[in-house]
Amino acid sequence: MYGKNAYQQYQNIQVTTVDKGRLLLMMYEGAIKFLKQSRAGLEADDIVKFCRFLSKSQAIIAELMNTLDFEKGGQIARDLERLYDFMLFYLTEANLERSADKVTKVIGLVETVYSAYKEIIEGEKQKISDPEKEKAVGEALRRVQISL
Repeated sequence: MYGKNAYQQYQNIQVTTVDKGRLLLMMYEGAIKFLKQSRAGLEADDIVKFCRFLSKSQAIIAELMNTLDFEKGGQIARDLERLYDFMLFYLTEANLERSADKVTKVIGLVETVYSAYKEIIEGEKQKISDPEKEKAVGEALRRVQISL
């Protein structure tokens, strides 16, 4: 009992003290993890597991959508809103149809956006001075635009 409480306190401290970029990455990592667990539940014919983890991933995607800053984000924020809306719609269909393929499609979309953000955030932390790294960040931004 004590161990579980200590772990929960650690998790709370980790989330409340992390920078915004790392928090964003943690949200994407959580969504990917829950989507994969949901798909595994469906493949194992464990509908309770499928629904529980699908719901958790939908909550994360909805939170990502709700925290978009349209004033600062401009067109990218609007495009991300459309993408998140599509993901939520597709996951609703996946739930209705019990479709692992649709969950897999959303995993791919989330992983694409996650990898682009990860390259951007890590690039900013390193204060990009290398032209090759700058090119990699530009490529990550291009991939996000293509996936939208």
